[in-house]
Amino acid sequence: MKNNVLTYLPSAPSQLDTPSQPLSIAVVSEMQNSLPVSVTLNEQHYSVMGYLSQMPGIIPNINLGDKVLISAVEQGVLIHGVVMPLDATARASFGFVNDKLVIEARGAVVLKSGNSTVELTEAGAIRIDGKDVRTVAKKTLTLLGGRVNLN
Repeated sequence: MKNNVLTYLPSAPSQLDTPSQPLSIAVVSEMQNSLPVSVTLNEQHYSVMGYLSQMPGIIPNINLGDKVLISAVEQGVLIHGVVMPLDATARASFGFVNDKLVIEARGAVVLKSGNSTVELTEAGAIRIDGKDVRTVAKKTLTLLGGRVNLN
């Protein structure tokens, strides 16, 4: 069985809008709306046309100055991921454990949509902040705490 590799290389030496190597490591040089739009490789700037994501709809955390693995495509460059040093410690992780999605982070995990926020801190605090918060139980709703404050 053969390995099939699809690469894009510029068809003419004068075509300088994409890197000449199939895979390269570049530095994120420009961000717009928290997304990378330009990378620098060998003092040349290249437009980012997109990035790969581990999960559909999830935007990877890429920051200005990050080293990224890129490949050249006709529309610009495609970011495959952030290059991390071997001794780097994970800032966050997610995965499935016993059919449950587990999200872990140092510091806190924050779920945010518009003006609604759910925050879980490493100290054990949970904060739910929203305009309208409802708790619905079909059977029993149990509140346990050392102290329960109502208004």
